[in-house]
Amino acid sequence: MTTTPNSPARGKPRARRRTVSGRGEDSRASILAATQALLLEGGVDGLSIRKLSELCGYTAPTIYHHFGDKAGLVAAAVEERFREVHDLMLAIPRNGDAARYLDDVARAFLRFSLANPEHYRLLSLPGIEPGSVPSAEAARELVKEALLQLAREGTLATRDIDAAYETTWAMLHGLISLRLQLPDYPFSDQLVDLAFEVIQGGLLRRGAQSR
Repeated sequence: MTTTPNSPARGKPRARRRTVSGRGEDSRASILAATQALLLEGGVDGLSIRKLSELCGYTAPTIYHHFGDKAGLVAAAVEERFREVHDLMLAIPRNGDAARYLDDVARAFLRFSLANPEHYRLLSLPGIEPGSVPSAEAARELVKEALLQLAREGTLATRDIDAAYETTWAMLHGLISLRLQLPDYPFSDQLVDLAFEVIQGGLLRRGAQSR
């Protein structure tokens, strides 16, 4: 039977639990990696400090030392992945064209999620406390700022910025979920472009579409 250092064979003594002493950054990275693996396996409800300690080899006090509690641990694990998305969004030029920026951001997020399905699953986990992931909040504000700019220009078809954001969010996550859940389905090559045209046609006043 093949075993790994983090997964001792049944009946054999478990590996000695490690502590934070002298290895702060290493222990934090190992705990986060193990947390992400457990979240992907069983979601927030399936994560326990006991399971995590067995997988990563660090004691519960060490885990609490770094993250405070389970909620802080989950938030940190998701933050590590969402930071990549936020950095991706920050790299997209604004150029004063809010409609084009929204289109570019949405397409970039879709491409990233399809190329990194485990990232996407972590980003969309239920049970994460609202406001607990700084990069997610920052990314949301970038999108809402662009929607506010469109509203100020008079090109947004609604005054409800939250509704406009949530509509865009729902469309985008629907596209990603379908593609990831049905990888063998022969989706039309025009699906993404048509979906983006539909959302723009609904949110932007006639003549304001970026594409």
